[in-house]
Amino acid sequence: MENYENFLESCLFFNTNALSRYLLKLAEKEFKHLKLSPAHASLLLLVYDTPGISPKQLSRNLHLTPSTITRFIDALEKKKLVIRKSKGKAAFISPSTKGLELKRPIAVAYKKLFLKYTKILGSDSANELSFTILNANKKLADFLNNND
Repeated sequence: MENYENFLESCLFFNTNALSRYLLKLAEKEFKHLKLSPAHASLLLLVYDTPGISPKQLSRNLHLTPSTITRFIDALEKKKLVIRKSKGKAAFISPSTKGLELKRPIAVAYKKLFLKYTKILGSDSANELSFTILNANKKLADFLNNND
C-alpha cells in the first residue's frame, strides 16, 4: 500500500486533477447564486472583454474543444446572456444586455474565489503555484502542438 501512496503523492497527473476538483468545489460555491458554472462565467468574461469574439478564439483562450465551446454558447444563449451573430460560416459572440448585468457579480465571485483559495494556501504559495502551473501548461501545449 505504501508504494501506491508514494506513487500518487509524486504523480503530477493525479495531484493536478485532485487540485482541480477541490478548486472546482470552491468555485461552484462562489458562482452558485449566479446560476452559472465557473466555466460559463469564464467564457462570459472573455466575451465581455472582447465583444464579437469568435468561438474559435474562445476555444483557444479557454483550452476547450470547439464542441464544448458550442455547448457553452448554446447554454448561455438559451439564458439570453450572449448574442451569436453569423456572417457566412463565421460566428461572433457578444454579451447581451442581460449578460452585461452579470459582469460585476461575476468579477466579485472570481475575487471571492481568489481570496478564499489564497487564504487557504497562503498568498505566496497560491501565486507560485499558479505561475508554475501556467508555465507547465505552456510547455505541455507546445510539446503536444509540435508532436501531433
